[in-house]
Amino acid sequence: MPEEDEEKWFEEMFRAFYEPVWAYAARRVGLAGADDVASCTFQTAWRTRNRIPRDDDRAVVAWLYRVAWGHVRNATRGEGRRQRLMALLRQLPPELSGDGTHDEEEVRTAMETAMARLRPKDGEILRLHYWEDLAIEEIGGVLGLTPNAVRVRLCRARMRLADMLRGMCLWCEEAGR
Repeated sequence: MPEEDEEKWFEEMFRAFYEPVWAYAARRVGLAGADDVASCTFQTAWRTRNRIPRDDDRAVVAWLYRVAWGHVRNATRGEGRRQRLMALLRQLPPELSGDGTHDEEEVRTAMETAMARLRPKDGEILRLHYWEDLAIEEIGGVLGLTPNAVRVRLCRARMRLADMLRGMCLWCEEAGR
């Protein structure tokens, strides 16, 4: 198909199916994430347009939903990481978890900076547990450690992270330090 015809077909397909794809995404990730999922879905559709079935609208929408489902999964993994980050913060000493006056972006930036400054072994065990959501035994399998060694290292890594955050002093102004 000539490029002009490709573009015309894609524009028509976009107009016909954007709303159903957006609604599909909104039901899964909420209104705030639906635009991103729908946008990514159609970006993928454009890049791989030669794979989209062209003779049946139901097949087209099913193909788009399959692509959107992948982007929904990516979005929910990102939300899961954010929730695990907040869970990690709740396990830190109270003076490091703040008083709720800092927005999530500020806290996330501080956490990322502190994680980057940790020893690689400490950062890896924390990421495996909180970002990848692995259980103690699974982390042991990845790192070649016993479950007890994982627990000890995870505890020490949390303490080092707490020390790192204290050193960064994100909440020092409010604490009068």
